[in-house]
Amino acid sequence: MRNMKIHVRKIVNLIGIAIFLMAFYFLLTGHSIFIFLGYLAFAAVLMLPRVIYRRLGLHENFSNEMLDWIEISFSVIVLLSVAGYMWLFDYLYNYDTYVHFFTPLFLFVIFAVLFKAATIHFKIKTNKSDVVLASLVVAMSLILLWELFEYFITIKLGKNMFFISTQPNDTLYDVVAGFMSLPVGAVLVYKYNDFIFDLFKKK
Repeated sequence: MRNMKIHVRKIVNLIGIAIFLMAFYFLLTGHSIFIFLGYLAFAAVLMLPRVIYRRLGLHENFSNEMLDWIEISFSVIVLLSVAGYMWLFDYLYNYDTYVHFFTPLFLFVIFAVLFKAATIHFKIKTNKSDVVLASLVVAMSLILLWELFEYFITIKLGKNMFFISTQPNDTLYDVVAGFMSLPVGAVLVYKYNDFIFDLFKKK
């Protein structure tokens, strides 16, 4: 298991370095400063799960394998968006919809795991419904805040972030796609909550 931990960290670090270098490539090839800043943000947030995991002291109660799976899931989220910015938004039909469905789904599950792990660590009594409700509130808020951010950048600053240029209702469809993922996340968290924490608790 220790080899897996080292392996996952190395892969995540390499992905972060690659995205960081891509940011400067796009800057030097005359792309928008927003693309450059976006890639820098993607590279930085890859380190977020391990920071949160340590800051909350979750390593004291749970094995590093839990962090491995959180980092893998979070890296998938980042790579979905990176691949979209590179080419898939333009060449794969409705790729933007897939991103807006799977990103909230992964984030829902990741937040649920972190939230439940934190309550166990700090000895706060919660049940499955509490975890699902907290995750729903966070996921819905993130979906709406992101769409407001896209709208502001596109309308106010004139930088297109609507990747389906012929679709006037892009924001509405993105929100619908995101909200459709929430019941899936709720069922997964509610059904497998105990299994996850029994699997990763330190013996």
